[in-house]
Order: sequence, then structure tokens, then C-alpha cells
Amino acid sequence: MDILLVDDHAATREEIRALLETEEDLDVVGEAGDGPEGIRQARTLHPDVVLMDIIMPGMNGIEATRAIRGAVSAVRILALSNHTGGNLVRAALSAGAGGYLRKDQAFEELIPAIRTVARGQKYIGAGVVD
Repeated sequence: MDILLVDDHAATREEIRALLETEEDLDVVGEAGDGPEGIRQARTLHPDVVLMDIIMPGMNGIEATRAIRGAVSAVRILALSNHTGGNLVRAALSAGAGGYLRKDQAFEELIPAIRTVARGQKYIGAGVVD
């Protein structure tokens, strides 16, 4: 399964990449540090799943999610954020994210969350207000 990482923190992308590389069937095919680059890469790479940071400077992850889903409708998006208030979660899901995961829970839940969202099912992580 091809994965695109979109997060404005390079260290977070590196940590997630390292975790995903432990899974034989998950391939990180691209990384982006902001929403516009994430959209460009999604259009070019057609990943199966995009891991999308929600809070980024400039274009936030909700706007980028909406744009990606409009351009590459088959892609699934899993939102990642430290911010888990109900309005933010609802906005991400309304924009087209298939799931929402707290970053501090990502290492315990990330792999199952990716697999769930890739199957077209919703995934709301532990501690996320829905």
C-alpha cells in the first residue's frame, strides 16, 4: 500500500516513516511539508492513503484534505493531530478524511488505523472527541 506523509514537521515525518518501514506491505512513496505540496504529490503519486497533519501554517490539513479528495477521489486520508476538539474532528471528516488519530497515540494505533481507512472504513482513535 502506498502512503504519502503530509506534515510540516520533518522529525514527525521521519518517525512515521521509520514506523511504516517495519511493515512489508506499506511503502512511503512521498513526503510533503505543507498542504499545497501534499496536493501536488497526491495528484502525481496517487497514493492509497495520505497521512495528513491538520494544523499546518498556510493551508491547513482540512483545506488540503478537501482539495486532495476533489482531485484524487480514490485516495483515503487519515488525519493526524494533537488537537482533538469536536469541531476540528468534524471539519476533517466533513472535508473527506476517513479517520482521525491523535499524534500521541499514533505509534500504538497508526498501522491498524491506516489499514482500516484504506478499506474505506472510518477510524476514530482513542481519546478523539467525535
